[in-house]
Amino acid sequence: MPAVALLTVKEVIRRRILLVTLVLAVVFLALYATGVHYGYRDMAAHAGPLQGLMAAQFLALGLYFGSFIIAFLAVMAAVGAISGDIENGAIFAIVPRPVRRSEIILGKFLGYGLVLSAFAILFYIAVLVIIRVNTGMSVPVRPGALGLFCLQPLVLLAVTLLGTTFLSTLANGVAAFMLYSVGFVGGMLEQIGHLAGSQVLVKIGIFSSLVMPVDAIYRKIVYSLLSASGASYSAYMLGPFGAGSEPSVWMLVYTGLYMLFFLAMAVRVFSRRDI
Repeated sequence: MPAVALLTVKEVIRRRILLVTLVLAVVFLALYATGVHYGYRDMAAHAGPLQGLMAAQFLALGLYFGSFIIAFLAVMAAVGAISGDIENGAIFAIVPRPVRRSEIILGKFLGYGLVLSAFAILFYIAVLVIIRVNTGMSVPVRPGALGLFCLQPLVLLAVTLLGTTFLSTLANGVAAFMLYSVGFVGGMLEQIGHLAGSQVLVKIGIFSSLVMPVDAIYRKIVYSLLSASGASYSAYMLGPFGAGSEPSVWMLVYTGLYMLFFLAMAVRVFSRRDI
């Protein structure tokens, strides 16, 4: 399994997926830093006591749209992990050897997971540094929030690995992004429901979080970073980018089981597939 993980990391580098994503991330962070700098400077002159709220809004936006970039890397890296190898015949050089198919899936998950986690850590710290430098808002790193930020792409990675065991590369990519979109659109509707007092929208958001819990992880991160003694910017003032209520610990447990279920199903389906 470690050998498969190492080969997976080398494959990500060779296919330049990581390079493309890094370039996109640098472009995004440059534009984000510029927007935070000038936006906060110009708006702070008229904001008065609301300067803290503005900094919180910029932080939430950075983490929210940063999640899209990391999701892009997670899907594009693993979308053809198995189906692509079958289509180009590379899998036939691996399967006949004394390597269990479960080790192939778990090795690929480990390899992609290491790359995604490293990328997520760097991105998370970069956003916090940008906020600190440009707004003066001191946001603690909080290892728990950092761990959850790394967990987001891993959940999507497990889903994508299951898809690649029985879908074509293109179909798997479409399915993974559609499932990801369901979670985030549902999360937005849930926050709008909290603001508008609509229980229907809130229930739609909760259901979408069960279908794809990545958005619930993001809400937990925002609530954790921006909560303060008895009040929370994220709960009342950040609109659809905040968290009307803090996701419970049980939601995190569900997310962990969700990821393990899809990973186990990927192992099961691939082990039974006739190639």
